[in-house]
Amino acid sequence: MKQAGREWNIEFNSKLTKHGYKRLFSDPCIYIWCVGDDFSIITVWVDDILILATMIALRDRTIADIEAEWEVTNIREPTKIVGIEITVNPDSIAISSKQYIETILRKEGLDSSDSVSTPLDPNVTLIPNPEGENGSQSNLFARLLGELQYIANATRPDISYAVNRLASYTANPSLQHNMAIKRILRYLSGTQSHGIVYKTNPQQKNLYGYADAAYGNADNNKSITRYVFLVADGAITWCSKKQITTALSSTEAEYVALSESVQEACWLQSLYDELSLLPKELPTLVLGDNKGAIAMMKNPQFHKRSKHIAIRWHWVQDLVQEGTINVDSCRDPEQTADVLTKALPCPKHKKHIEDMGLAPV
Repeated sequence: MKQAGREWNIEFNSKLTKHGYKRLFSDPCIYIWCVGDDFSIITVWVDDILILATMIALRDRTIADIEAEWEVTNIREPTKIVGIEITVNPDSIAISSKQYIETILRKEGLDSSDSVSTPLDPNVTLIPNPEGENGSQSNLFARLLGELQYIANATRPDISYAVNRLASYTANPSLQHNMAIKRILRYLSGTQSHGIVYKTNPQQKNLYGYADAAYGNADNNKSITRYVFLVADGAITWCSKKQITTALSSTEAEYVALSESVQEACWLQSLYDELSLLPKELPTLVLGDNKGAIAMMKNPQFHKRSKHIAIRWHWVQDLVQEGTINVDSCRDPEQTADVLTKALPCPKHKKHIEDMGLAPV
């Protein structure tokens, strides 16, 4: 299967490049063909292809090029791809997972359940399954968690923290963990029409992001990195994961989170640069809420309390100094990535998901 996939990949690439399309270095599943300031983009997911073009003539030319090489089915205006629903309006484009969520809720018998306002209860502390207590239906828990993980990665960053938090208990879930995962489903039942909305005339036109960290979780003392990047007033990429090292302070945890978020920013810069969509004179803005971590990035002098931090995290100082990345501070209430670091009360949760572009579609 791997060999067949590799051969297909080589064939697909050679035939498209023959027609003048350029394969991106930043994402080998994307091809672009430019004519002056206009362009046509081909994105590939296994055997699903999505075409985006600035002109109808370019779109039709791209379709003709593909049909000349392969037998394909043209569904015209896209409404769904790899399970992600696409809604096109005059002033926006939205992506959602409404049908997939409906299917899961129906299968779990929760399609008519009472909804809740947040995916996790901020007043409940999740703990590992106590020793001696038998895990209940771990296979079912893992299956449901996998389904929710797909939704969280595709269109619903608002459940990312809850899903990743529960993933720590997949091997031996307790009754508390099963109740928590059912709460996520009840939250989705009340927000299943929500998706990420990208506006034609956004308030912020440039790529920017937020980075945050949750210092030392209760299970293994590992801190959590969270970041989200936005374009057209909607989230385009987000992350919620454990840090690989144990931070000795909240400043160190925030510094590592900023460093990891800048890695994502660099990839996004490369992608947008190859697509000619990013103003080259502007650095990418990354916002954090820890002044100590930001000061360390902007002023790479020797700090007694930070000399133990691994060299791998200090590379971002060069990017800040050369102006590729601009790291700045934001007030804690404006830290959108906060919703990816912990369970929040309803008002804060609602504000931050709205800031990520999540709204009824």
